[in-house]
Amino acid sequence: MSLSSSSPDVVIVGAGTAGLSAAKTLKKFGYSVVVLEAAAFVGGRCITDNSTFKIPFDVGGSWLHSAKINPLARLAEKHGVCLHKENWDWTWVYSNGTLLTPPQIKEYSKYHTSMWQEANKAGAEYIDQPVEKTLPNSPWKKLVKNLITPMLGADPDVVSSADVYQYADAKGDWLLAGGLGAFIKNLHSDVDVVINCPVSKIDYSGDGVKVESSTGSINAKYVILTVSTGVLAAEHIKFNPQLPSWKLEAINLLPSGLLNKIGLEFDSSWQGAQQGQIANYLVNDSDFCTINFGFCNTNLAVGFVAGRFAEQLESEGVGAATNFCLEGLKAIFGNNVTKYINKTTETAWKGNLYTLGSYSYALPGSIDARLRLSETLADRLFFAGEATMPNAQATVHGAYLSGIKVAEKIALIDG
Repeated sequence: MSLSSSSPDVVIVGAGTAGLSAAKTLKKFGYSVVVLEAAAFVGGRCITDNSTFKIPFDVGGSWLHSAKINPLARLAEKHGVCLHKENWDWTWVYSNGTLLTPPQIKEYSKYHTSMWQEANKAGAEYIDQPVEKTLPNSPWKKLVKNLITPMLGADPDVVSSADVYQYADAKGDWLLAGGLGAFIKNLHSDVDVVINCPVSKIDYSGDGVKVESSTGSINAKYVILTVSTGVLAAEHIKFNPQLPSWKLEAINLLPSGLLNKIGLEFDSSWQGAQQGQIANYLVNDSDFCTINFGFCNTNLAVGFVAGRFAEQLESEGVGAATNFCLEGLKAIFGNNVTKYINKTTETAWKGNLYTLGSYSYALPGSIDARLRLSETLADRLFFAGEATMPNAQATVHGAYLSGIKVAEKIALIDG
């Protein structure tokens, strides 16, 4: 495709969930659209790997969070996708040489509930402070607070309690047979994407926009930017005129957090755990992983490391995160457990130049940053993505809804 010869109504930068849903919606409205993607594949931070294991592995987003109110859950039901809706809970908690007893795990779970209640309470009272400062005093605090980091992608001392409160939580965390990434890709199979096409500059100084990329420039009436806040903060894309200071402040208040995943494919002969069971493993104060077993009733387990510890492991090189999870498994199940693991893989989202992280988190004092990030500039430069969604941040459905929302904005401007 020759970009310079095309003259679409809208250029969309990024073929993740937000970019794809924006394109599909705009096409329904009758707009001509070109989607430019820097990577060699479509999906952004929501992709399914079908080659590493015998079963699909979501490298990025995998859950239909808040399924009761999640529009993607409704679409999955409509399309007859096999959904795994079982609840997950902790079966094993190992902390610094001690395996908790079942009664202790009940206390652990009880504190976990109160911890999130207090964080939300602070946010409801417009006290925008680090989540860690909201946590109730308890002997369990030091241990249980490590569960915050995998949820938010950042450590509890740097994330905003107000942002936690704004998230619209509802029942249900579902998995899709075949993978969420594959579902998103199939849902938008009618959207054409130019891959291997990183954008370097966006000029919105005139009546329309000019987008410069590695394969040429393209003019359009509007541009929708769906890249991560990590990429925006790193200034991988230049703007003319420069982004206003209030927009830059919003970007910097919403850094890209980090959640890395470790896939562990067990031999079918191992029967030590089943779907719905979780093992947590802590060394020192915050060297922590959580491992979910039996994804989609298969022999695949997935470990999660997040925040500063995940950054440390990623910087140590390939295999460091996997080795930490393996140490956790051996501590809980004995050294022989590794004999039953046939294959492993791990992600490294911080080092991914096209994302520079997994999903956004909000720093304390950023209560309106997501709304500011979503604001349009000059009626032609639009922003979408999970980071722009105060009630569905850090989720795939948030990205999906943001794409639809920005498409509707464009239609409204055109009257």
